Amino acid sequence: MTALKILGVILLIFLLIGFLRLGAVVTFGDGLRIRAQIGVVKLTIYPRKKRKKKAKKPKADKPEQPKPQDKPKAKKKKLSLPKPTLSELLDLADTAFSALGATARRACHRVHIDPLELTVVFADWDPVLAARLYGAANTLMYAVMPRAEETFDIPDPSLHLRVDFEGQGIEAKGALGVSLRVCDLFAIAFTLIIPMAKWFLRFKRAHRHDTKQHITTPEQQTA
Repeated sequence: MTALKILGVILLIFLLIGFLRLGAVVTFGDGLRIRAQIGVVKLTIYPRKKRKKKAKKPKADKPEQPKPQDKPKAKKKKLSLPKPTLSELLDLADTAFSALGATARRACHRVHIDPLELTVVFADWDPVLAARLYGAANTLMYAVMPRAEETFDIPDPSLHLRVDFEGQGIEAKGALGVSLRVCDLFAIAFTLIIPMAKWFLRFKRAHRHDTKQHITTPEQQTA
């Protein structure tokens, strides 16, 4: 009987944790700010509050000891993956949304995305490049957003893309907030693992001939 009570308490704890709601809000543009919410508890993750440093007591001088000679570190190769193309990004989005079947889609409908605000101004010293970036971003937005609104709960999205032929850099500002329950988080994660792994393998096969160009050694970086 005691074992059944302990098992019931454990199941109740897992049930409460599963229905616990997690959330995060990221604002960027005029400085980055990240806030998190666990149930009714709200936390500011970034920027962190600066703590006052306590005055350290002066330590007595100790005789210097000879330092052991540093052993030469083994050279490490850095591997950076090639950047995905626009078609590969669209394939990634389609793979993710297609993987969310009926069961996971019901969980996704409980994922609340609010606020969703984004303003991006594309600018470059080359007007043609700025126009191409603007066009590619529009294509990606109109391909992804309808599927996202069907899958998730996005009550009031606000997305604005602009182009500035006289500017010199891309500027972006906005806010993104996501909240969901722990059980929904696990349901979505388990649904996406295999399809996303298959997409990554396709991506690596497509770029298997140019991955060697992205491997750099420390000597190449300092040259």
